[in-house]
Amino acid sequence: MPILLLLLVSVVSTYFPDPPTTGVKIVSRQVTGGISDTKTEYLTANRMRNEWQTHMGDRTGPPMASIMVRGSNQVFLLDLQAKEYVTYESDGQSLGVRTRPLKSSGGILQIWIDNVDTGERLVMFGHMARHIVTREKRIASPGACSRSSESEIDGWYIDDSIMPEWHRPKKSGGGVVVASVVAFGADSPCLDRVDAIEMHRSGVEPGFPLKINTIVKSEARRIDGTTTVVASNWGSEVTDLQEGPLDPSLFEVPTDFRRVAALKSWASPPPRRQLSTWEWIKIKIGQIFD
Repeated sequence: MPILLLLLVSVVSTYFPDPPTTGVKIVSRQVTGGISDTKTEYLTANRMRNEWQTHMGDRTGPPMASIMVRGSNQVFLLDLQAKEYVTYESDGQSLGVRTRPLKSSGGILQIWIDNVDTGERLVMFGHMARHIVTREKRIASPGACSRSSESEIDGWYIDDSIMPEWHRPKKSGGGVVVASVVAFGADSPCLDRVDAIEMHRSGVEPGFPLKINTIVKSEARRIDGTTTVVASNWGSEVTDLQEGPLDPSLFEVPTDFRRVAALKSWASPPPRRQLSTWEWIKIKIGQIFD
């Protein structure tokens, strides 16, 4: 390539960087007990970046980020404070960890979900939000590893068309699906067991939640084998929502970040069950993405 052409390419690259990508930026805050997380999501038609920071009392964790590309089996986890990152293959095989096979518990968990539109409306971030109350009841059959519970979600929702199509919630449906159950001890009879789940839905489709508060009442087993009902509460709220161009560099690992074998700020997989590291990452990140 002639020197003049090389110089021209260099000048064009310098003064005309990659064009911004159309997408959505969502900033939200989740509170569970004394733990709160601030989260920023950047979503496009095929890319996703999440940034979060956890606060527990007077302690604050380091700012973290994850980057994924739709259709790729690779995820990048970044410690934004230490300027370090790790990358994993989604099948977990690159970690040298084999997932233990799951077996049926023989039990059934029936889940009944009813979404009721109260008729109340409120303009939020330029969108018309609907006030919807969701009541969910879970009934575990004898032999199931899951526990029976009841919950109520009081929330405000907007049309989910602001989200990329691949990131929108799946529409309601019935039938039977299977979900894994994580045991709380290596000696638990439910270790690596799954329940058959029967899902029953009714009411309206909620959409994308801007503000929700959840109350759950579930069964808990005492040491003596008897059960009691335990109530818990948590909520989340979108504090900023912007639609428009996003900087493409958000979805790339910065050049000054160093790749490491493990992040010091990222805890190792929990010992409750022999999850592969990728499974645990999906649990941690999935709670944010979903």
